[in-house]
Amino acid sequence: RAAAGTDPAPPTAAAPAGPSVFPHADGRDFIDLDEDLQVKDIRRAVAEGYDDLDLVKRYSTVVMGPSQGKQSALNNLVIASAAAGRPVDGAALTTQRPPFFPESIRLLAGRSFHPVRLTPMHALHEAAGAQMMTAGAWMRPAWYGGAADRARCVAAEVAAVRSGVGMIDVTTLGKLEVRGPDAAEFMNRMYTFAYLKQPVGRTRYVLMTDETGAIIDDGVSCRVTDELFYVTATTSGVDGVYAAMQRWSAIWRLDVTISNLTSAFAAINVAGPRAREVLEQAGTTLDLSREACPYLAYREGRIAGIPARILRVGFVGELGYEIHVPAEYGVALWEAIASAGKDAGIRPFGVEAQRTLRLEKGHIIVGQDTDGLTTPDHADMGWAIAHGKPFFIGQRAIRAIAARGLDRRLVGFRAGAEQPVPDECNLVIQDGAIAGRVTSVVESASCGATVGLAYVPPGRAETGTPVQIRTTSGAICHAEVVETPFYDPGNARQEL
Repeated sequence: RAAAGTDPAPPTAAAPAGPSVFPHADGRDFIDLDEDLQVKDIRRAVAEGYDDLDLVKRYSTVVMGPSQGKQSALNNLVIASAAAGRPVDGAALTTQRPPFFPESIRLLAGRSFHPVRLTPMHALHEAAGAQMMTAGAWMRPAWYGGAADRARCVAAEVAAVRSGVGMIDVTTLGKLEVRGPDAAEFMNRMYTFAYLKQPVGRTRYVLMTDETGAIIDDGVSCRVTDELFYVTATTSGVDGVYAAMQRWSAIWRLDVTISNLTSAFAAINVAGPRAREVLEQAGTTLDLSREACPYLAYREGRIAGIPARILRVGFVGELGYEIHVPAEYGVALWEAIASAGKDAGIRPFGVEAQRTLRLEKGHIIVGQDTDGLTTPDHADMGWAIAHGKPFFIGQRAIRAIAARGLDRRLVGFRAGAEQPVPDECNLVIQDGAIAGRVTSVVESASCGATVGLAYVPPGRAETGTPVQIRTTSGAICHAEVVETPFYDPGNARQEL
């Protein structure tokens, strides 16, 4: 046994094969930075009789730090073997554990880990009293006001958009750029509609299906130049759309570059009969008149001095401008529009009001009004398919399913105020059997009735057909199939 405080002399046995140890003439020879162990600590453990590797480990705590042996196990093996006079050949390293082999987060103790994304305007929403909700990985305002005042607050927000002007943070929408000589051809293959001749400065609806013909996303395509498309996608679907675009780009080998700009841009939708007035009050370099910036136009200019991309779209069924700006300008734009709209009574509105407004216009939400088997024909969206083009993803499957005959169709229904109000997912009943289900429903002040969307058998899809819906309470709601949109069927208001 070596005297206390001295460094045991190494054995005279020949050094085994493996990493060589070169002692420093002065200073310390660290072997394990996790545990502050030096070469002399390993040699001392062996000299005191702990010559087995597991005993060396437990005596000295070598390889027991955060790296769990990844950075010190091999050196420890060589030094301990040399000190014990044993060859390295045949010796086994101690097991290396996380973080070298990572554990799943769900196996770790502690607070549940939910990644959350916030828009640049998040603090402004909280200051305005927004009740937040999750939308994919994002936090979004559901409505503005007290938690117990949901119905009243949502109704007030809807009324503000219908009669005056409202603003909503739509930063969470997916934002993609497709750029290159083959950009139009790429878009034409990825989406069901036609894009080869889409004019520069115009927007066009996009509907994406997979190889089985099922709807997987929708949005808006803006043709910025002949070789550049700016494309929006749904909040929860953009990552899948981006991955699909990358995959098909690699397969087709077209000359395009695809960029995901979702986090690079903030976006605000200003909607309502007084939307144009508010933006002109905020200051703009653009002519926003109906003639210069008509419905479905795409323009680039400045709003309140901020460089912006403006999409003249109408998801909520009113005169509307969707304004996309670099994310760092999101707060400034929100504050500028809010200030410019004070005299017009502008009001921020949340997701709940937006869902009511879009339903009144008969617009679907992918994933709510569709499922994994819903084709455009099922969803009554055959108008979004360019049947004359040679190919798009899902084309063959859509044709085959249509030729076989549809088993259901999405229709609008309307029920009088005296009828019980159904909930989403309530069942449509026919002759005592399940015939379909409700996908969206709302008590609409604008329409003066309960309106919604539901799947029914094709034979029950004609306008005027009675529909029976069993509500959550068990009562029957008597409704009838009606044409969509429920609100402003001539689209006069959004084309102002």
